[in-house]
Amino acid sequence: MKKILMATDLSARCDRALQRALALADQFGAELHIMHVVEEYFSDALTTEHETAARKAIEQQVRSLRHGGTLKVTPHITRGMDAENIIRHAEEHGADLVILGLHRYKTRQMFQGTTAERVVRYGRVPILVVKNSVAGPYQRALVAADLSSHARAAARMAARLVVPIGVVQLFHVAHRPFVGFLGRDTQDRLILEQQSEVRAILEGDIERLSNELGEEAPKFEVLLREGEVKDTIRENLASLKPDLLAVGTHGRTGLAHAIVGSVAEDLLANPTVDVLTIKDAVGR
Repeated sequence: MKKILMATDLSARCDRALQRALALADQFGAELHIMHVVEEYFSDALTTEHETAARKAIEQQVRSLRHGGTLKVTPHITRGMDAENIIRHAEEHGADLVILGLHRYKTRQMFQGTTAERVVRYGRVPILVVKNSVAGPYQRALVAADLSSHARAAARMAARLVVPIGVVQLFHVAHRPFVGFLGRDTQDRLILEQQSEVRAILEGDIERLSNELGEEAPKFEVLLREGEVKDTIRENLASLKPDLLAVGTHGRTGLAHAIVGSVAEDLLANPTVDVLTIKDAVGR
Protein backbone atom coordinates (compact mmCIF):
# COMPACT_ATOMS: atom_id res chain seq x y z
CA MET A 1 0.00 0.00 0.00
CA LYS A 2 1.61 3.22 -1.19
CA LYS A 3 -1.01 5.94 -0.94
CA ILE A 4 -3.91 6.48 1.48
CA LEU A 5 -6.58 9.16 1.12
CA MET A 6 -8.53 10.28 4.18
CA ALA A 7 -11.58 12.51 3.66
CA THR A 8 -12.60 14.75 6.56
CA ASP A 9 -15.33 17.26 7.31
CA LEU A 10 -13.12 18.56 10.17
CA SER A 11 -15.65 17.50 12.82
CA ALA A 12 -14.68 15.65 16.00
CA ARG A 13 -16.20 12.52 14.43
CA CYS A 14 -13.22 12.33 12.09
CA ASP A 15 -10.59 12.22 14.83
CA ARG A 16 -10.64 8.42 15.01
CA ALA A 17 -10.50 8.14 11.22
CA LEU A 18 -7.42 10.37 11.23
CA GLN A 19 -5.86 8.25 13.98
CA ARG A 20 -6.40 5.12 11.89
CA ALA A 21 -5.16 6.83 8.72
CA LEU A 22 -1.94 7.86 10.45
CA ALA A 23 -1.50 4.38 11.95
CA LEU A 24 -1.99 2.64 8.60
CA ALA A 25 0.31 5.06 6.81
CA ASP A 26 2.99 4.29 9.42
CA GLN A 27 2.31 0.54 9.18
CA PHE A 28 2.76 0.48 5.40
CA GLY A 29 5.18 3.38 4.95
CA ALA A 30 2.52 4.99 2.74
CA GLU A 31 1.88 8.59 1.77
CA LEU A 32 -1.15 10.03 3.56
CA HIS A 33 -3.31 12.56 1.75
CA ILE A 34 -5.99 14.34 3.78
CA MET A 35 -8.84 15.88 1.82
CA HIS A 36 -11.49 18.41 2.71
CA VAL A 37 -14.13 19.55 0.23
CA VAL A 38 -15.45 23.11 0.45
CA GLU A 39 -18.92 23.36 -1.03
CA GLU A 40 -19.29 26.54 -3.08
CA TYR A 41 -22.43 27.93 -1.48
CA PHE A 42 -20.90 31.24 -0.42
CA SER A 43 -19.03 34.12 -1.99
CA ASP A 44 -15.55 33.58 -3.35
CA ALA A 45 -14.04 35.54 -0.46
CA LEU A 46 -15.80 33.41 2.17
CA THR A 47 -14.91 30.22 0.32
CA THR A 48 -11.24 31.23 0.20
CA GLU A 49 -11.37 32.00 3.93
CA HIS A 50 -12.88 28.56 4.55
CA GLU A 51 -10.11 26.92 2.52
CA THR A 52 -7.39 28.66 4.54
CA ALA A 53 -9.05 27.75 7.84
CA ALA A 54 -9.51 24.13 6.73
CA ARG A 55 -5.86 23.74 5.80
CA LYS A 56 -4.78 25.12 9.19
CA ALA A 57 -7.23 22.84 11.00
CA ILE A 58 -5.90 19.75 9.22
CA GLU A 59 -2.29 20.67 9.97
CA GLN A 60 -3.17 21.25 13.63
CA GLN A 61 -5.03 17.92 13.91
CA VAL A 62 -2.10 16.04 12.37
CA ARG A 63 0.38 17.71 14.72
CA SER A 64 -1.75 16.81 17.75
CA LEU A 65 -1.92 13.11 16.80
CA ARG A 66 1.53 12.45 15.35
CA HIS A 67 4.37 11.34 17.56
CA GLY A 68 7.45 12.00 15.52
CA GLY A 69 8.46 9.91 12.52
CA THR A 70 8.95 10.81 8.88
CA LEU A 71 5.43 10.19 7.65
CA LYS A 72 4.54 12.27 4.59
CA VAL A 73 1.16 13.99 5.04
CA THR A 74 -0.30 16.20 2.32
CA PRO A 75 -3.51 18.22 2.80
CA HIS A 76 -5.84 18.83 -0.17
CA ILE A 77 -8.55 21.49 -0.01
CA THR A 78 -10.86 21.38 -3.01
CA ARG A 79 -14.10 23.00 -4.10
CA GLY A 80 -17.11 21.01 -5.25
CA MET A 81 -19.33 18.18 -4.03
CA ASP A 82 -18.04 15.79 -1.36
CA ALA A 83 -18.59 12.35 -2.89
CA GLU A 84 -17.71 13.32 -6.46
CA ASN A 85 -14.47 15.02 -5.43
CA ILE A 86 -13.43 12.18 -3.13
CA ILE A 87 -14.01 9.53 -5.80
CA ARG A 88 -12.28 11.56 -8.51
CA HIS A 89 -9.27 12.38 -6.34
CA ALA A 90 -8.86 8.78 -5.20
CA GLU A 91 -8.96 7.41 -8.72
CA GLU A 92 -6.90 10.11 -10.44
CA HIS A 93 -4.15 10.05 -7.80
CA GLY A 94 -3.94 6.27 -7.44
CA ALA A 95 -5.08 5.92 -3.83
CA ASP A 96 -4.97 2.34 -2.52
CA LEU A 97 -7.47 3.05 0.26
CA VAL A 98 -9.99 5.77 1.16
CA ILE A 99 -10.71 6.34 4.85
CA LEU A 100 -13.91 8.00 6.09
CA GLY A 101 -15.04 8.95 9.59
CA LEU A 102 -18.16 7.62 11.27
CA HIS A 103 -21.48 9.42 10.97
CA ARG A 104 -24.24 7.55 12.81
CA TYR A 105 -27.68 7.27 11.26
CA LYS A 106 -30.68 5.70 12.97
CA THR A 107 -31.81 3.76 9.91
CA ARG A 108 -30.41 2.40 6.65
CA GLN A 109 -32.75 4.72 4.78
CA MET A 110 -31.14 7.73 6.47
CA PHE A 111 -27.71 6.46 5.40
CA GLN A 112 -28.75 6.23 1.75
CA GLY A 113 -27.78 9.28 -0.27
CA THR A 114 -25.07 10.41 2.19
CA THR A 115 -21.51 11.14 1.15
CA ALA A 116 -20.27 7.83 2.59
CA GLU A 117 -23.00 5.82 0.86
CA ARG A 118 -22.29 7.43 -2.51
CA VAL A 119 -18.52 6.95 -2.18
CA VAL A 120 -19.07 3.26 -1.36
CA ARG A 121 -21.63 2.82 -4.13
CA TYR A 122 -19.85 4.58 -6.99
CA GLY A 123 -16.16 4.57 -6.07
CA ARG A 124 -13.70 1.94 -7.25
CA VAL A 125 -11.12 2.26 -4.48
CA PRO A 126 -11.48 0.25 -1.22
CA ILE A 127 -13.29 2.25 1.50
CA LEU A 128 -12.60 2.00 5.23
CA VAL A 129 -15.24 3.54 7.52
CA VAL A 130 -13.70 4.01 10.98
CA LYS A 131 -15.80 3.62 14.10
CA ASN A 132 -13.37 2.79 16.90
CA SER A 133 -10.41 4.58 18.41
CA VAL A 134 -7.01 3.11 17.58
CA ALA A 135 -5.57 0.79 20.20
CA GLY A 136 -3.09 -0.68 17.74
CA PRO A 137 -3.01 -2.44 14.35
CA TYR A 138 -5.96 -4.54 13.28
CA GLN A 139 -5.72 -7.94 14.98
CA ARG A 140 -8.94 -9.73 13.97
CA ALA A 141 -11.00 -9.31 10.81
CA LEU A 142 -14.31 -10.93 9.91
CA VAL A 143 -14.90 -11.29 6.16
CA ALA A 144 -18.41 -11.82 4.76
CA ALA A 145 -17.58 -14.67 2.37
CA ASP A 146 -20.34 -15.11 -0.21
CA LEU A 147 -17.92 -16.86 -2.65
CA SER A 148 -17.99 -13.93 -5.09
CA SER A 149 -14.87 -12.34 -6.58
CA HIS A 150 -15.73 -9.23 -4.57
CA ALA A 151 -15.69 -11.18 -1.29
CA ARG A 152 -12.32 -12.64 -2.28
CA ALA A 153 -11.02 -9.11 -2.90
CA ALA A 154 -12.31 -8.14 0.55
CA ALA A 155 -10.51 -11.10 2.12
CA ARG A 156 -7.28 -10.14 0.35
CA MET A 157 -7.42 -6.53 1.55
CA ALA A 158 -8.40 -7.54 5.08
CA ALA A 159 -5.45 -9.95 5.20
CA ARG A 160 -3.13 -7.10 4.22
CA LEU A 161 -4.52 -4.78 6.89
CA VAL A 162 -4.34 -7.34 9.71
CA VAL A 163 -0.92 -7.88 11.25
CA PRO A 164 0.78 -11.27 10.58
CA ILE A 165 0.06 -12.44 14.14
CA GLY A 166 -3.62 -11.60 13.68
CA VAL A 167 -6.59 -13.66 12.45
CA VAL A 168 -8.83 -13.33 9.40
CA GLN A 169 -12.07 -15.28 9.69
CA LEU A 170 -13.93 -16.13 6.48
CA PHE A 171 -17.59 -16.17 7.48
CA HIS A 172 -20.25 -17.87 5.35
CA VAL A 173 -23.95 -18.13 6.16
CA ALA A 174 -26.04 -20.99 4.72
CA HIS A 175 -29.82 -20.89 4.39
CA ARG A 176 -31.83 -23.95 5.37
CA PRO A 177 -33.36 -25.15 2.08
CA PHE A 178 -37.04 -25.79 1.27
CA VAL A 179 -38.20 -25.68 4.87
CA GLY A 180 -41.86 -26.06 3.89
CA PHE A 181 -41.30 -29.03 1.60
CA LEU A 182 -38.45 -31.20 2.90
CA GLY A 183 -38.14 -33.16 6.10
CA ARG A 184 -35.66 -32.12 8.76
CA ASP A 185 -33.26 -34.99 7.99
CA THR A 186 -33.14 -34.05 4.30
CA GLN A 187 -32.60 -30.39 5.17
CA ASP A 188 -29.74 -31.31 7.50
CA ARG A 189 -28.11 -33.44 4.81
CA LEU A 190 -28.35 -30.67 2.21
CA ILE A 191 -26.94 -28.12 4.67
CA LEU A 192 -23.97 -30.38 5.45
CA GLU A 193 -23.32 -30.97 1.75
CA GLN A 194 -23.45 -27.25 1.05
CA GLN A 195 -21.15 -26.42 3.95
CA SER A 196 -18.68 -29.09 2.85
CA GLU A 197 -18.52 -27.56 -0.63
CA VAL A 198 -18.19 -24.04 0.78
CA ARG A 199 -15.41 -25.08 3.16
CA ALA A 200 -13.44 -26.64 0.30
CA ILE A 201 -13.76 -23.45 -1.77
CA LEU A 202 -12.76 -21.20 1.12
CA GLU A 203 -9.82 -23.38 2.09
CA GLY A 204 -8.63 -23.12 -1.52
CA ASP A 205 -8.92 -19.33 -1.26
CA ILE A 206 -6.94 -19.41 1.98
CA GLU A 207 -4.17 -21.46 0.41
CA ARG A 208 -3.85 -19.01 -2.48
CA LEU A 209 -3.86 -16.00 -0.16
CA SER A 210 -1.28 -17.57 2.16
CA ASN A 211 1.02 -18.29 -0.77
CA GLU A 212 0.53 -14.77 -2.11
CA LEU A 213 1.25 -13.03 1.21
CA GLY A 214 4.00 -15.35 2.40
CA GLU A 215 5.43 -14.38 5.77
CA GLU A 216 3.02 -11.43 5.96
CA ALA A 217 -0.03 -13.74 5.93
CA PRO A 218 -2.17 -13.78 9.08
CA LYS A 219 -3.84 -16.90 10.42
CA PHE A 220 -7.03 -17.81 8.54
CA GLU A 221 -10.15 -19.52 9.85
CA VAL A 222 -13.34 -20.71 8.13
CA LEU A 223 -16.59 -20.07 10.01
CA LEU A 224 -19.74 -21.70 8.66
CA ARG A 225 -23.08 -20.69 10.12
CA GLU A 226 -26.72 -21.36 9.37
CA GLY A 227 -29.52 -18.81 9.44
CA GLU A 228 -30.61 -15.49 8.02
CA VAL A 229 -27.62 -13.50 6.76
CA LYS A 230 -28.45 -10.23 8.47
CA ASP A 231 -29.19 -11.60 11.94
CA THR A 232 -26.37 -14.14 11.84
CA ILE A 233 -23.73 -11.55 10.97
CA ARG A 234 -24.91 -9.25 13.74
CA GLU A 235 -24.92 -12.09 16.29
CA ASN A 236 -21.40 -13.15 15.36
CA LEU A 237 -20.06 -9.60 15.36
CA ALA A 238 -21.23 -9.43 18.97
CA SER A 239 -19.78 -12.81 19.96
CA LEU A 240 -16.53 -12.85 17.95
CA LYS A 241 -15.70 -9.18 18.56
CA PRO A 242 -13.54 -8.50 15.47
CA ASP A 243 -12.01 -5.05 15.11
CA LEU A 244 -12.65 -5.03 11.35
CA LEU A 245 -15.52 -6.27 9.17
CA ALA A 246 -14.76 -6.66 5.46
CA VAL A 247 -17.42 -6.98 2.76
CA GLY A 248 -17.28 -7.01 -1.02
CA THR A 249 -19.53 -4.71 -3.02
CA HIS A 250 -20.80 -5.55 -6.48
CA GLY A 251 -20.47 -3.14 -9.37
CA ARG A 252 -20.77 0.61 -9.71
CA THR A 253 -24.57 0.63 -9.75
CA GLY A 254 -25.29 -0.59 -6.26
CA LEU A 255 -24.40 -2.60 -3.22
CA ALA A 256 -24.60 -6.36 -3.43
CA HIS A 257 -27.74 -8.35 -2.76
CA ALA A 258 -28.22 -9.88 0.71
CA ILE A 259 -24.80 -9.94 2.42
CA VAL A 260 -23.67 -6.58 1.09
CA GLY A 261 -27.04 -4.95 0.44
CA SER A 262 -29.24 -4.18 3.40
CA VAL A 263 -26.72 -5.74 5.81
CA ALA A 264 -23.83 -3.54 4.72
CA GLU A 265 -25.97 -0.43 4.63
CA ASP A 266 -27.28 -1.14 8.14
CA LEU A 267 -23.75 -1.68 9.42
CA LEU A 268 -22.43 1.43 7.73
CA ALA A 269 -25.34 3.49 9.05
CA ASN A 270 -24.44 2.64 12.64
CA PRO A 271 -21.46 0.27 12.71
CA THR A 272 -20.23 -1.61 15.76
CA VAL A 273 -16.75 -2.07 14.24
CA ASP A 274 -14.67 -0.51 11.48
CA VAL A 275 -16.06 -1.57 8.09
CA LEU A 276 -14.01 -2.18 4.95
CA THR A 277 -15.83 -2.32 1.61
CA ILE A 278 -14.16 -3.27 -1.64
CA LYS A 279 -14.98 -4.10 -5.25
CA ASP A 280 -13.09 -6.62 -7.31
CA ALA A 281 -11.73 -4.87 -10.40
CA VAL A 282 -12.30 -8.00 -12.51
CA GLY A 283 -15.79 -8.66 -11.20
CA ARG A 284 -17.15 -5.15 -11.58
